[in-house]
Amino acid sequence: MHSPLNYGRGVHFIKANVMDVKHKYLFLEGIDAGITLQVDSLFLESLPYIFSHWPYEIVSETKRDLFARMELKDNGRFYFTSPFIDSQDSYRDALNAICALVAELAWQRLREDPSLLCIHGSAADFAGRLVVFPATRKAGKSTLSVAMAAAGIRMFTDDFLPISVEDDGIIRGVSSGVSPRLRLPLPDQIGETAKAFMAQRPLLSNKQYTYVKPLASENGHFGEAMPLGGFVFLERSDGATAEITEISTADALKTLIYQNFSRAGNAGDILAMLEFVATNLPCYLLKYDEAEPAIALLGRHFASWDSPLPQYHPRAKLTNEAEHGAIPFIRHEDVSRGQFTHAEGVQVVSTDGKRFLTGRNGQSIHYLNEGAALIWQILSEPTSVEEAVEILLAAFPEQAQTQVEQDVLRCFKDFGNNGLLHKIEPATLNSAVG
Repeated sequence: MHSPLNYGRGVHFIKANVMDVKHKYLFLEGIDAGITLQVDSLFLESLPYIFSHWPYEIVSETKRDLFARMELKDNGRFYFTSPFIDSQDSYRDALNAICALVAELAWQRLREDPSLLCIHGSAADFAGRLVVFPATRKAGKSTLSVAMAAAGIRMFTDDFLPISVEDDGIIRGVSSGVSPRLRLPLPDQIGETAKAFMAQRPLLSNKQYTYVKPLASENGHFGEAMPLGGFVFLERSDGATAEITEISTADALKTLIYQNFSRAGNAGDILAMLEFVATNLPCYLLKYDEAEPAIALLGRHFASWDSPLPQYHPRAKLTNEAEHGAIPFIRHEDVSRGQFTHAEGVQVVSTDGKRFLTGRNGQSIHYLNEGAALIWQILSEPTSVEEAVEILLAAFPEQAQTQVEQDVLRCFKDFGNNGLLHKIEPATLNSAVG
């Protein structure tokens, strides 16, 4: 059996050995339910290098709950199934299969503990607080993560960060314990320090990815918590000089909403916490190209913290939430007739002139552009599509009537389809028969 590991260079996975399939069960610390494994030895040998700081056990028998299954079939592909996955996905090698397994474990952690909020992004320890780097496409968060580890900055995660609120009201990020993963080929911008760092660490690779196994002191261990200090949104472009600038609360909140993948909790609670952190923690934009100058800039900027940690207190539950559970979701597909107003239980957050809503089903968050926010304001009183058009034409006579009619009807339909509207039913008059 060839080892899938090497130091200083990635080694492609050899072809899966379907004659070496073992039936096991995988359980990770902090998650009650486990995963059925019917995989080869190579798959099993890879796990310590993925879950480098997340304790787990592999057993041959169990009576505990199981939530997913990974199976190596005769065609040499790995198949991953779960009641929470719409279709059965298959993967050509163990590393791609493990990537899918890691993602599903993040979801399972949230399903078992709905109190957690989870941000898609990386996080690192700067002077005793976590700086979070929310994921944005091709911004280089994982590359920057490994480069930060190489620079002596302790990483908490490079992909997903569970967030919890403790009894003291302090919001803390919780380490995932998973090794950082880089896309291949490595960009030159990662820097020579990071390349030297990787040359001294075990790498586990295929043609798409490489996992870098950090030392014990270089990464947070599973479940380790640290207060959130701030957010840095990344924008990488060729030739850019590293600079860090403040961004608005609304822009930060919008990105955090998109990068949040908590779905088990109530959307009102999620939005309230995200608004709190976007308002009370510093939020910056880092423009950069090369990793090393960017990290030096971050080190200077977050060398110390002057302000005390803000304390968050969750919103009180609505009466109908507390006594009767979630408010029923009622979709209004036909909004062309009748009057409508705001549905009960919709939470509204306004910041920097931008507005966000939560759906009545407690599972959705909506961003309103300027036009939608104005129509939502009109709907504070019972209003029909025709009445909303009339109000807007009176306020903006320069707008074409046809365009206003189309915009209003589309917005009413969006609100109705998302359960955000309450239809005003006409009063029924009872006539006495004499």
